[in-house]
Amino acid sequence: MTSRANQIIPKEDLSTYRRWEMDVLEQGAVLEGPADTSVDTKDETMPEQIQVALPTVEEIEKIHQEARQEGYDVGYETGREAGMKAGYDAGRERASFEAGQLTTAFGGLQEALASADQKICNALLSLALDVAKEMVREALRVKPELVFAVVRECIQSEPVLGQPAQLFLHPDDAALVRTHLNQELDHCVINLDPRLERGGCRLRVGPSDIDATVSTRWRRVTQALGQHNDWLERH
Repeated sequence: MTSRANQIIPKEDLSTYRRWEMDVLEQGAVLEGPADTSVDTKDETMPEQIQVALPTVEEIEKIHQEARQEGYDVGYETGREAGMKAGYDAGRERASFEAGQLTTAFGGLQEALASADQKICNALLSLALDVAKEMVREALRVKPELVFAVVRECIQSEPVLGQPAQLFLHPDDAALVRTHLNQELDHCVINLDPRLERGGCRLRVGPSDIDATVSTRWRRVTQALGQHNDWLERH
């Protein structure tokens, strides 16, 4: 029986030795001899050079044109929106200002119309009083017996207190009163006063004095109407 020492392979005989691996058999590979280490593997480990394509002049110009057009479009849209907003704000402010101006003008117009209406009313009333004044004068001239009503009103408004009443009349009116109202004036003393205008009179009883002259009665009428139209203004 061969001894165990005889089964060991000397190291000098292991030049073609290669460690066995499982995948070698599985792939059906054939054991080969040791690789030739004399071959230079430097080229196999060098990375491949990357090729970079640079843009041409036309492509660069096209890029510039596109970028410029894009910037123009963005700027135009931004400017348009800003311009619209600024125009809207300015228009709204202008409209508000114009509305305020119109409101003020309308208020002033209303005041002017109210003032004009008042002036027109006053002018019409003054004209009506002037016309009425001339009509009264004409009526007293044409119908002087109108003074009778004035005299009766004065006598009835002032009761006799044991003293004779003093009645002052224009001389022409005094003659008419004596003729037509003599029985009604039995307690009155008629006094002539040429300064009085026809159509009026004054009655005095003691300390009491009633002024029924035409000018005084006319003044009371105009004052009640809020006017100042003197009876003797045109006389």
